[in-house]
Amino acid sequence: MLTEILDSAYFALILIIIFVELVRKKNDLPDFLTFFHIGFILWYIVPAFLTAFDPENAVSDVWLDIRADANNLETAVAIFAGYFFIITGFYAKSARRLGKRVIIRSRRFLPILIYTVLLLLLVAISIHIYSIPLGGVATAITKGLEVRGGQVKTGELGFFIRFIGGAAFASYLLIGFVLNEELKKNRTIYIVLFIISVLMAIISFLMRAGRLDVIFYFLGFYQIIIQKYRKVPWAFSIVFVCFTALFLFYGKNVFAGMTAIPDGFDAVIEKFNESVEGSGQDEGFNIYGLMGNFYYPFFSLNVALSYDYDLRWFLDLLYGALSLLPDRLMGSEPPQTILYYNTMLITGGFDFGIPTGLLAFGIYSLWWPGLIISCWVYGWSGGYLQTILEQNLKHIFWMPCFYALMSQIWFGLQSSDPETFLQSNFIFLASIIFLLAVGTKISITSDRAEKISSKSP
Repeated sequence: MLTEILDSAYFALILIIIFVELVRKKNDLPDFLTFFHIGFILWYIVPAFLTAFDPENAVSDVWLDIRADANNLETAVAIFAGYFFIITGFYAKSARRLGKRVIIRSRRFLPILIYTVLLLLLVAISIHIYSIPLGGVATAITKGLEVRGGQVKTGELGFFIRFIGGAAFASYLLIGFVLNEELKKNRTIYIVLFIISVLMAIISFLMRAGRLDVIFYFLGFYQIIIQKYRKVPWAFSIVFVCFTALFLFYGKNVFAGMTAIPDGFDAVIEKFNESVEGSGQDEGFNIYGLMGNFYYPFFSLNVALSYDYDLRWFLDLLYGALSLLPDRLMGSEPPQTILYYNTMLITGGFDFGIPTGLLAFGIYSLWWPGLIISCWVYGWSGGYLQTILEQNLKHIFWMPCFYALMSQIWFGLQSSDPETFLQSNFIFLASIIFLLAVGTKISITSDRAEKISSKSP
């Protein structure tokens, strides 16, 4: 009886989110909240719905020990409450008011171009250094899946993997140069640099063997086109959705096939087919196989509500930052983060990390007050950032690229935790700081100036 009620409640929440998305006013399509809604449905509501609807087939063996207790009223209340406080924070008047006070002006394009080229050089150097203990770039690509799974260790030089994602950031900036009508004179140079950045980004994806990295990368270009031309390319949208679903389902098999690169193309195809057959995905595409990539925030939330432990008191914000430092600089064993404890509670070991997701992070940190604080602050930050970027979108030629990246970072935060988020987005966050420092002039107006400006015709 309870599972039927919860199933209906989750389905109703999906309908509520769709209704909110259709009727709300927004300047950009899609905007920050659009992507949040997609993520919230995928990471929380659909896993909860499927687990209540078909608990025997909904999830893989990884979650068997906690599947039976996943459908409970407390977890459902947390999901509904989390959504409510995120929306409340996003539409907070203070977020919009303070966001409108931030004025960004771009410097001349040359410093930004130099910065982009230097970023590509950093990525190239990092790819080379990172691949040294693995036997070179080609070998590092073949071992990408094993490194990600922890079977192959990269040693201290593994630190440089944090920089190779900068190729994606450079691609976004360079597409801004390519599409800028005022920079036609040197467009050939920009196109060549853009192609180089794309190739380097592909190499970085293969080394990290991350399916979501690939999807977010192409999603960024999709967003840039929408922001630049102010319309949705529906044909491309359909293709992108199909590609996303197929790559989520078969992406891991693609990376498995890459392990056979030294043996030639035929060996890659054979290895891919073996991987598909071994994982049982040759039986056909199904919703359960697709959603297997999204269950962890939902089950982490359930675990956080089900076990006894010492509250984290948001110290993982600090521990996550400390995790960016090499262990040698720490001088002692770094503290275990929430990523470690969440994984231990779920699996009983730490062979790989399971991120908590936003809702579980709040529960782990300060129980129900922690959930409220985390969700409201997350929503507020999204409303604040979107307001800043929207009002500066038309004045800066690379701002659509920046908007796409920032919306992705904010979108991904809801499925992460401080350590995972900072580790995954280190190069993006560092690049954003440097870009704003060398490429912009930022000023903050007073409330009085803002009121006068809003009243002027």
